[in-house]
Amino acid sequence: MKILLVGARGMLGSECREVLSQSHEVIAPDKKELDIISWDGVIENLQKVLPDAVVNCAAFTDVDACETEPFAVRKTNIEGPRNLAQGSARFQCKLVHLSSDYVFDGQKMMPQPYFEDDFLNPISAYGKSKMDSEVAVRENSPNYVIVRTGWLYGIHGRNFVKSIVSQAVKEHSKVLRVVRDQFGSPTWSYRLALQIKVLLENDARGTYHATAEGYCSRLEYAEHILKKLDLPVMLQACDMDDLNYPAKRPANCLLENRLLKKQGIHIMRNWKEDLDLFLEKYGKQLIGEARTRKPKKKQV
Repeated sequence: MKILLVGARGMLGSECREVLSQSHEVIAPDKKELDIISWDGVIENLQKVLPDAVVNCAAFTDVDACETEPFAVRKTNIEGPRNLAQGSARFQCKLVHLSSDYVFDGQKMMPQPYFEDDFLNPISAYGKSKMDSEVAVRENSPNYVIVRTGWLYGIHGRNFVKSIVSQAVKEHSKVLRVVRDQFGSPTWSYRLALQIKVLLENDARGTYHATAEGYCSRLEYAEHILKKLDLPVMLQACDMDDLNYPAKRPANCLLENRLLKKQGIHIMRNWKEDLDLFLEKYGKQLIGEARTRKPKKKQV
């Protein structure tokens, strides 16, 4: 299978490039070579590559910045996917598009998860942009896979695990404030890349949820990381409202991977199992990077 991978330098894109290239031909242009907000650029690349599938890992993912940069968000998160969907339809190839748990309002009572066909009601600019991106894909591509996920972490890019380790190393004498009233499923980007590979190889179509099994609060997530890496840092529980985030966040981010299981192509694992594997493999590297990186004053 020939795959055109967009956003290959990001957290998930890097993993997809590694995983998919093991058994498929992967073409991964950088942003200069393929900017998805350029219709002409999308068509030129598709015509040149003639892929069997396009995997879109490019997105504007800074949830708070989305509140103040509507133009950039619309271009990257909505117009870009629309261009890819229309281009994929023209060249008759599958489009795999990544979406988010933030398309839901998070008001379901815990521990009830969200299903693929639940009503979408985003409460942030980022969530709305991802909802609109899904609409753009569905309306313009006859052969698509939308993958909703959340709470991604990995060795590439910025994420919660790296933030907690960095703050623990740099501010070990201080108390870290972490929210206790947001719940989700920490999901390893490498595992998600493997799941995307399975979806492609099974010619899947439609909208899927793909997160780790099980769930925890942000506070429990942080506690697990610090305990596993033996970082003696005090945590202070707080609520999301205490941190005055510019963007609202859903309290319940649980997604049920119902369709993956129904079709017998589910490979996602329990969040603790994958997180432990990740920390065993990369923990020392994360601590070393944190010690040499300039500290950033940012709460989680």
